[in-house]
Amino acid sequence: MAIHTLFVRNMSNHDQRFQVHGWNNNQDIVVKAHSESKIQAPDGTSGAIIAVHDGHIGEQAEITKHGFGGNDFIDMSNICGAGGNMIVQQVGDPKTRKGDPRFMQNLNNAWKKASQQTKDGLKNCVFVKDGKVVRIGAPKDFPKLEQFVRTFADGKTYIGVGAWKGSPGNANDNAQVSDVLSNSFDPD
Repeated sequence: MAIHTLFVRNMSNHDQRFQVHGWNNNQDIVVKAHSESKIQAPDGTSGAIIAVHDGHIGEQAEITKHGFGGNDFIDMSNICGAGGNMIVQQVGDPKTRKGDPRFMQNLNNAWKKASQQTKDGLKNCVFVKDGKVVRIGAPKDFPKLEQFVRTFADGKTYIGVGAWKGSPGNANDNAQVSDVLSNSFDPD
């Protein structure tokens, strides 16, 4: 069985905590600002790397190494929330990139343009500090939030409703999980 390395790069100006599921003895990691951490991922294993913001889970990458047909699979998702930017890609192959590298910037731009009625309708799931959105809840739990996030991130990341248990789901979310990808990602 081959062992591969997942590179977790933190390109932000602050340390970032990640939950690690399936590898690293299921122990969290903290990646220093402008640094990287490495996680060993043997063939045939699956897991997730999930960003944590103010104690709440956010964007996540779900990864299977050498799974069905010998392929690697990655799902990049904002279904459980966000507080940063995360992308996933195969090492050295930018065309495999998934995720929205400007998710939070685009979120803040959309928030600034939103009507007061929209902001009032999202007050339980959009968290603002000093006029800037710092975190959102799970779009899967807040239909109005999912609709809002789709105004700037639809087709760029998995947002909330994929095909599941007989439901056709959202076509753009389904497209996000249909690709065969990689073993490396760069969160911010």
